[in-house]
Amino acid sequence: MAKWYDFDYERRMRRDLPFYRACAEEGGGPVLELGAGTGRVSAYLARAGFDVTAVDLSEAMLERAETRRAKLGEAGDRIRLVRQDMAELTVRGRFGTVLVPFHSFHHLYSTSRQLAALRAIRRRLTERGIAVFVLFRPDIPQYQDYDSRLVVSYERTDRSSGNKVVQRFRMQCEFPRQMMYIDYYWDEYRGRRRINRDHAPMRWRWFHRYEFEHLLARANLRPIRILGDYDSRPFDDRCEQMIFFAMRA
Repeated sequence: MAKWYDFDYERRMRRDLPFYRACAEEGGGPVLELGAGTGRVSAYLARAGFDVTAVDLSEAMLERAETRRAKLGEAGDRIRLVRQDMAELTVRGRFGTVLVPFHSFHHLYSTSRQLAALRAIRRRLTERGIAVFVLFRPDIPQYQDYDSRLVVSYERTDRSSGNKVVQRFRMQCEFPRQMMYIDYYWDEYRGRRRINRDHAPMRWRWFHRYEFEHLLARANLRPIRILGDYDSRPFDDRCEQMIFFAMRA
C-alpha cells in the first residue's frame, strides 16, 4: 500500500490540504497527526509554519514520510516522525490540534481500541485544543451492490514510468459487525502487456454518526460541529464524509 499511497491519493485529495491548515489555525499548534501515512499533510503544515508530530504504525509509510521530510529543507525540521499505534499512544507533549485524517480511525476495529485512542487524544489536547476526525459516511446500499464484485477504481498513466495503472478492488462486508474487507490490486501495463501486479488486503470498520458521538462522550470529548466535506458544507445524508470536530468535555 505504501508504494501506491501517494499515486492513489495525492492527485485527487489536494483539496483537503487547505482544510487541514484551517483546522491547525483554529486549534493552534503544535499539531499531532495520527495516521500520517507518507507525510503528505504533515509536510504541507510544516511548510505553513506549524510544528508537527506525525504518527503512523507502518514502517514503510514512515520511510516515505522521511524521504518527503528530508526534501523540505528548513521546514522539514518542524516534523517529528514517530512509529506508534494510535490506540497505544505514548507520544509526549500537548497539542493545540490533533488530526486523524482521511479515514485512519476506521482501522480501529474494536470498541476497546477506539476508546483507547480517543482517551489518549483527549490527554494530549491543550485546554482549548481541537481534535478533527475525518470519517466516511457508510453507504450500505452501495456496499451491498459492490459485495464480492471486482470493481475498477481508476485507470490512468503513471507519469514517472509512462505505464498505465489500473486499480481494482473486491469488497466483502460483514454487516452485523460493520466491517468491510477489501482486496486492492494495482496492475501496471506497458502497452497492452501487464508487467506487474501488486495486492494489498485492508480492513475497515465503519461508523454511524450517533455511534461515533457516543464514543466521543465515553472518552470525555465533546463534539462541537460536524461537516460533510472539506469545503465545510454541513453534514447531511448526501455527504460522503463525516468530519467531527471535538474538544475536551
